[in-house]
Amino acid sequence: MSEISTLLIGSKDTNLISRAQSLSPALKIVSARQIEEAPNLLPAIDAAYGWLSRDQIAQAKNLRWLQLASAGVNGLITPEIRARDLILTNAKGIHAEPITEHMFGMLLTITRRLGAAWDRQKTGVWSGDGLGDRVTLLAGKTLGVLGVGAIGGQSAKVGKAFGMRVAGLRRSGEPHEYVDHMYTIDQKHEFLAACDVIMNTLPQTEKTRGFLGPEEFETMKHGAILINTGRGATIETDAMLAALNSGKLGAALLDVTDPEPLPEGHPLWTTPNVFITPHYSGAHPEYDERADRIFLENLRRYLAGEALINVVDKEEGY
Repeated sequence: MSEISTLLIGSKDTNLISRAQSLSPALKIVSARQIEEAPNLLPAIDAAYGWLSRDQIAQAKNLRWLQLASAGVNGLITPEIRARDLILTNAKGIHAEPITEHMFGMLLTITRRLGAAWDRQKTGVWSGDGLGDRVTLLAGKTLGVLGVGAIGGQSAKVGKAFGMRVAGLRRSGEPHEYVDHMYTIDQKHEFLAACDVIMNTLPQTEKTRGFLGPEEFETMKHGAILINTGRGATIETDAMLAALNSGKLGAALLDVTDPEPLPEGHPLWTTPNVFITPHYSGAHPEYDERADRIFLENLRRYLAGEALINVVDKEEGY
């Protein structure tokens, strides 16, 4: 059994705190508010659930395990954190269904001209001109899943349900049951050239920053649709704008942008065939409940000396 004497829980959910306490009655549980009021408590913390800043982690000298309530860890991992004997775990997996639904919702808005139909409804005029003659089918098209993790795997599954051929790109090249052809990083351009729709769910790391730039957009099929729910910085915004303006890129459907938040007056707001949602694709009513379940399972495992789930590779950044 691994001991934890002081556990920080950022949530105010009393039920969650009670469930955590029941796993080890000897646990001293402190709240985020207590830390705000008395930062000198940080050095006593052994484990934490929630988000801590770099400065707070530096002060928490005895912190051995940090469970995040999010999947992304971009901006958190520093050389100092890599060097520390600190386990990071995340909430990977809880976003697969909502983000997949969001991406296909955005995609259908474009391919079935649903946004244009909604705008036309407001005029009270019944007319299909420019709608039915401009729709496209997903069936028979090639869906490219850029990053075949939990979200990418779910996207591949739904893509197959639409009758799409699915291509995937992942670092390991390991096959996936819903991916017809898996590419590796060194086959990136071959992968992009094969896809009619590209769903990017890559995390932001040193290796993925600017993953899609001028050369990659030039490689894509003419009129390809790009969807990004990963991180904005994985795409070079200027290169994407150039591809949109030239017609090389058919549409960009973005839940994340670079910069983010997208400032007023930025050209992405007004560029044709761009659909933007303000980074909420992962939201769903059961978010906290699912994240809490991962934390409680990992807390049970930690106390029992068992291997944790969703451990972050601090070298790779996800």
